[in-house]
Amino acid sequence: MISTIGHVAPQRVLLAVGLPLGILIAVLSPAWTGYDEFTHFARVVDIASGNLEPGPTPKGIGSVIPKAHREATTQIFLDHQDGRPPWTATSINALLEHRPDGQMAFVDTRPTAASTPVAYLPAAVGAMIPVAVDAPGVLTLWAGRLASLCTYLALAWWAVRLAAAFRWTLVVAALIPLNLAMGASVSPDGLTVAVVLVAVGLWTRVEADEPVGLTALVVPMVLLALAKPPYFLVLCLFPLSAILSRNATRIRAASVAGGALILGLVTTLARSSENYQAATTTMIKQINYQPSVQRDRLLGDLPGFLWTTVDTWISEYPLYVQGWFRQLGFWEADLPGIISWFLVGLILLALLVLDGDDLRALQGARRGLMGGGVAFLLVAIYAASYVYFTDLSGYEHIGLQMARYSAPLAVLAFVAWTPRALSPLGARVDHRWAVAAVAGVPMIAVGASVVTWLWTGANTPLG
Repeated sequence: MISTIGHVAPQRVLLAVGLPLGILIAVLSPAWTGYDEFTHFARVVDIASGNLEPGPTPKGIGSVIPKAHREATTQIFLDHQDGRPPWTATSINALLEHRPDGQMAFVDTRPTAASTPVAYLPAAVGAMIPVAVDAPGVLTLWAGRLASLCTYLALAWWAVRLAAAFRWTLVVAALIPLNLAMGASVSPDGLTVAVVLVAVGLWTRVEADEPVGLTALVVPMVLLALAKPPYFLVLCLFPLSAILSRNATRIRAASVAGGALILGLVTTLARSSENYQAATTTMIKQINYQPSVQRDRLLGDLPGFLWTTVDTWISEYPLYVQGWFRQLGFWEADLPGIISWFLVGLILLALLVLDGDDLRALQGARRGLMGGGVAFLLVAIYAASYVYFTDLSGYEHIGLQMARYSAPLAVLAFVAWTPRALSPLGARVDHRWAVAAVAGVPMIAVGASVVTWLWTGANTPLG
């Protein structure tokens, strides 16, 4: 099943497109305006300083970081509120002046406690030298972003290289602008997306009954178990594969996946406590965190919650599509909404050409179970969003950040949900045009965001 299209290997397209676009995002995305980026940044600075977990301080559980970093963040938002563009020579010079001077500030980093330190290690490694030399916060941020990007692309490359099928789908999933933006920000989301891709690539290899080394099984599965929950549930693919067709390779993969699933579940339960504090509901206001009350409400009305999740997905799905292409953090690109739907259509058509044979080959129980599994995982994410990120009794706001929460599942959604009846459409498109679409779609979307960041102002809910 492994082939090149038009003499262009999928992993080469991934790097040729993902690296320059990722660098643009890492450097030009307004400082600390990735999703919850300042809170994640504070955790990264803390880890780079030698503290793996938020610890007790006189002001509560959290992290103590240089006060200059907090002041620099404040400047970013004041500049925006005053209508100044995020990147000018004046703003950059001002940010560079915010250098640590010995004064420290407390940051409540309990929102980061859901993820283990492993999810922050790429950014923390990148930030170690800037933290050690008391570099300005913006330089520390850029170093963390670039280290995260390199890790993200390396894992995505490994996923494509490892896969026996749906290699172009993995490339497209890695290059979805929102996924790429998370990979190029200081956040646990990028590592999570990347190891989901590796797990899917590994699953295609197991499904093809091709040999897989023990290291190639253990490393991505353990990383996924220790990344952001509940995405470790993707590992259920491997036990299902062994149940549907038993052989030594599948049984070994299922055994390793089973152990990783237990590790992920134990880690998630151990890190979910009454002390966990979600920072915001709307990125603006503080919520009254009460997980035990929310869990009781959810469990007491499961049919109502399930109906709400279906209704929310159907009614808000158009908003998620816009988020995948236009909202790479707090700044929304000045790209007409209709263009996002056009880009989705281009990607779908390109994949019907490039991975059409793989799509037609996957059928029956495997495809049905995968489709149901993706739906189950989305419901689990909605439930977690309700328990940890809202204090409302009617399930409002459970889809507030679903654009980025659902984006890591894009590869599975295409594989499981794309109607096979669309396959004949791919026969009408030349392979070279399909590859051009895979490369061009993220260029258009990221380019629109770059234009917004540099020239047309800041279109964001904070305005």
